[in-house]
Amino acid sequence: MDSALAYLLDYPEGREEQRYVADFDLCGSTSLHLTYHRFGDSRERGRALIALKRLLREAGWELQRWELPDYLPLLLELAAVDPEVGMPLLAEYRVEINAIRLALAERESPWTTVLERVCDELPPPDESELGRLVADGPPTELVGR
Repeated sequence: MDSALAYLLDYPEGREEQRYVADFDLCGSTSLHLTYHRFGDSRERGRALIALKRLLREAGWELQRWELPDYLPLLLELAAVDPEVGMPLLAEYRVEINAIRLALAERESPWTTVLERVCDELPPPDESELGRLVADGPPTELVGR
């Protein structure tokens, strides 16, 4: 996390926001919405989002109207406050989190170290699945096109 902190302290005001947007909002491979990496923009993703929202509600977390329940910072917060609920969710999406980490490293993003620390706390990913996700990206759904 040292490089992320150094980056935030050294960059001129406003530049860190531009870098954050470039790293996370404008690049699909680094999207912080975990179900996107697993399901792409498919119907399965919608089902997964509903299931996550239900699980979070049952754990006592009521989301804001606009929040998606697969947003990595939200799940990290959940894991910090309620590890019994949050850590299994993070572990379930460890392949996707590792894929984001690799994409950030490729971009030489200062946020890479943050994701490295998260990955260090999770079980190792299935390397073949990680390789497939990195090589192919999220699946695409051809229905309705």
